[in-house]
Amino acid sequence: MFSFTKNQKIYQLDSINIGGQPGHYPTVLFGGLFFKGIPDFKLAKEQLNVFYKMSKQTGVPGIPDFFIRKKENIEPILTFIETKLPPNLPFSIDISDPDVKIEVLRELSDRGLLKNTVYNSIHIGVTKEEIKGLTEHPPNAVILVAFNPKDKSPDGKVEVLENGAHLLDKGLIALAQDIGIDNIFIDTAALAPGDISGAAIAAIPVIKEEYGFPTGCAIHNVVEKTTWLKQFPNQKPCIDIASNVNITTFGGDFAIFGPMHHAETIFPLIAWQDMLVSEYTEGYFGISPSENHPRRIIG
Repeated sequence: MFSFTKNQKIYQLDSINIGGQPGHYPTVLFGGLFFKGIPDFKLAKEQLNVFYKMSKQTGVPGIPDFFIRKKENIEPILTFIETKLPPNLPFSIDISDPDVKIEVLRELSDRGLLKNTVYNSIHIGVTKEEIKGLTEHPPNAVILVAFNPKDKSPDGKVEVLENGAHLLDKGLIALAQDIGIDNIFIDTAALAPGDISGAAIAAIPVIKEEYGFPTGCAIHNVVEKTTWLKQFPNQKPCIDIASNVNITTFGGDFAIFGPMHHAETIFPLIAWQDMLVSEYTEGYFGISPSENHPRRIIG
């Protein structure tokens, strides 16, 4: 468990605080919707209700993460966000197609939703058109993915943030700041097993000490990509969910935990881990838990 000498940035997204010293604010959980197939809005509404219920019950904040794969999905998914999410609460958009990204930014701007948007994400493959779109329609917050194809160690992740690993004109942090995005989160880029996957966890305290930005990752991606766990199909969901405790233990601020249907299990699990970290950091470093921390609610 950690305390950092670097001043730790804390960002407020409506009622959610993210960042700071370990033990002060709880880990923020990003839960995903619409990863595969045709969006099922009835099921999504049911899962969102559980997601927010578990967040309130445990004191662990939750941000829904909407994956938009195709242009034809933009209008119905943004309408769902606009009409079904509680007003002003943050949400994340996760898009892989650069053309879809630009169109979604434009539509979010037209709907007045950029003030609630966490953009997931900017990475080494960012295009000039995407940068232009972000500059014209800047979201409230952005996740920077510290993936360095030349060096997948924690030092390599720092390099891509610092100078773009010399694959970009500048580092990802400077790029986001130049665009005008104030709230910056760092995703340490969890890779497949055998590809230095553990560096995603090891890099969390390194990056928080170096920059002070809220830091986390999608460590569940490592579990998703493993072939070894095919031997244990019944145990894989448990391992997937449990892998996220590493983020909290290593001082991380957020976990992108994968499908939202895991909410009933992961919220109590992370609340428990947040409580353990808080007990230690308060006793050893004098860091008191926030008013809505799980220790205040269920401890």
